[in-house]
Amino acid sequence: MKNWIQLARIAVTLLSGCFGLAGLTGCESLQDTAFAPIDARLEPIPGGGAQYFVMVNTSGQTLHNFRFRAYMWDDRTITYTADDNSAFPKRLPAMTYTFMGSGSQWDPGQTQRFMDRELHGEIKILKPVSRVQIVGSCDEGRFREDWQITGFGQLHPMGRSPIGGGS
Repeated sequence: MKNWIQLARIAVTLLSGCFGLAGLTGCESLQDTAFAPIDARLEPIPGGGAQYFVMVNTSGQTLHNFRFRAYMWDDRTITYTADDNSAFPKRLPAMTYTFMGSGSQWDPGQTQRFMDRELHGEIKILKPVSRVQIVGSCDEGRFREDWQITGFGQLHPMGRSPIGGGS
């Protein structure tokens, strides 16, 4: 009975995540879109090993009525989701951070930085990041973009060869 309860919890969690992503993307495919208005980067914090997550509108146009969700993953850290008798995967990459953003206008070149309202400062990325995914929409179109971390610790769009030979 305990295994069935655990299985039900996992199923509900996975389904709610899928429906949430489907709702945000308008039930479109889970492929990156041709419309890719954003560039993402991790900026080092002076004097420390932490980083800030920054997004820039690189579309060359103003984005109107935008909303997005950014997910950070660590593919090296593993989240255990089931016991040995489960049909579900036993190991999954760990989602380390999730950010949401929205606004009425996002001008070209303007950045989105993520602030902690309680601490009145920018959120520090303290856990390892191996890839980032941003899913969103605006009046100009829907977008889904993915980046992976290179050997140099920079985010690079997935599906393209990293500049400088990083891995």
